[in-house]
Amino acid sequence: MKLTHLLPAILFFILYSCQKNNDKKLEKELLGEWIYIKTDDLRKPQTNNNPNIPPPPPPPPFGSPKRGYIFLENNIAENKSGYFKRIDAVERENRKTFFLGTRTKYKIENDSIKIFNLGSKTWENQKLHSIIGDTLTTEIGDSIFAKYARTQYKINPTENYDQIIVSSSGCYGSCPISNISIDNNGNIIYYGQEYNTQNGLFKSKITKEQYQEIQTNFKKADILNLEDNYEGNWTDDETVTITFIKNNKIIKTIRDYGIQSPTALVWAYTPVRYLYQHIKLTSLKKEKLLFPIWRISFRKGNQICDLTKSESYYLFTEILKGKETNDTFEHKYYIEFWNDQDKKEIIDTDGRYFKSKDKTIDIGYNFLISNNFIAKFRLKDKYD
Repeated sequence: MKLTHLLPAILFFILYSCQKNNDKKLEKELLGEWIYIKTDDLRKPQTNNNPNIPPPPPPPPFGSPKRGYIFLENNIAENKSGYFKRIDAVERENRKTFFLGTRTKYKIENDSIKIFNLGSKTWENQKLHSIIGDTLTTEIGDSIFAKYARTQYKINPTENYDQIIVSSSGCYGSCPISNISIDNNGNIIYYGQEYNTQNGLFKSKITKEQYQEIQTNFKKADILNLEDNYEGNWTDDETVTITFIKNNKIIKTIRDYGIQSPTALVWAYTPVRYLYQHIKLTSLKKEKLLFPIWRISFRKGNQICDLTKSESYYLFTEILKGKETNDTFEHKYYIEFWNDQDKKEIIDTDGRYFKSKDKTIDIGYNFLISNNFIAKFRLKDKYD
């Protein structure tokens, strides 16, 4: 081969090898969990006839507003926001949301990171600008940079829960309305109410290891130090409530209206909401159903004690496990609700026994006393 032909081949090989080595170096540095911080727009002001017209907004970085990724070995990535497929329809009840999961693929080519979008079935691409210490910067446009921080969690190994419950309220639209309870043995009770791919009452089972993974995701959010309530200043959005149980007691309940809670909590509860789509469901009979699972209240005279939706569902799971009995009890409190026929029904209770019509269920302990709800009674107002 002539030298004039050989030199370009050698040069190409050297450049190709250098690029490959650099990609491998970046891939190694990228391993770990990253959370989106901000976008820096460094574009110079454009000269135009109307300076009052701002430049177009920068393109978004990867993912949704709660962006974050885990990059693993073997080109496996986890998009903490997850991927969705939504089915639109004229009738609201026919609108569905499918959760496609969080696990996907990624690759680094020519100093760019490419992540496979499970929804669009395409590779999303951004230039890897730099990885300096615990800061990842990608270039998402000309002089526009998205910054991510490497996340590190201090997880308390003694912070464990016997049961985790996630409930959603729905919204002005077709947000899924559902409840799911998972205990530390992997037992699941799911109740889909509206706008789910599967509605009704079901049981299922996951492994203890899967439960531990779910629990660890919640523990990353530092549950015990979170606020009890997060709320956006707008209307018609959905509310997600999460309740954590240990030794038959509610340890913590968190209410999140409008996805305003810390990112790590949203990352934890989102896959749980849609877990029913990825497991085998077995229909449950409804002999013990005493009331529909919405937010319920205990009433006594002119006083009332409100439960969140997930706390209501926790009580429901306890009633499902309870035993039917002929025991008598003092009717200290009552719960009223409208049944499927739009007729008002009453449940009488002392906190342990729950009686509707001719059926009484004993859950084995006093729900109100155990969870300190006695102290949470308040005077009724005109909205009650």
